[in-house]
Amino acid sequence: MARITKAQRELAKAAQFRATAKTLLCDRYNDWNDWEFDWLTDEVRRPADYIYSEKEWAVLNRLPHYARSFSGYAGYTVPELTAMAYASRYDMDDPEREFVEKVHRWGATNLKRRQIRWLASLCRRFENIGYDPLPDCEPPEEDSLSSAA
Repeated sequence: MARITKAQRELAKAAQFRATAKTLLCDRYNDWNDWEFDWLTDEVRRPADYIYSEKEWAVLNRLPHYARSFSGYAGYTVPELTAMAYASRYDMDDPEREFVEKVHRWGATNLKRRQIRWLASLCRRFENIGYDPLPDCEPPEEDSLSSAA
């Protein structure tokens, strides 16, 4: 029976890292900020034999928290929240109005964590909706960063 070497295990982990990063990057309705998008793009482009550091793994492990989709917030569905915000879109600043119009154009039934929070905050200006902590409300701890320092 052939033994798997440490180098082979590291390369398999690197392939897993790249696959996860690519999945996150290619999510159709992602809401990555510029830094996250650039970081994911850079990580996916690394050579196949590149071994990712613990700090890179820590960043990658935080991102799925923000990539999680939600179909509702505080008892309202995404289409209900969208309708509330869309009706008042002309009372918003340009970036906020553009966001609401984009979500309306999508016909979204699910939104990412930051998107649904933003939409709910916009709705809260015009309607009395509550707050929802959303499941898995905090990103994973950064124990690997503090132990590596």
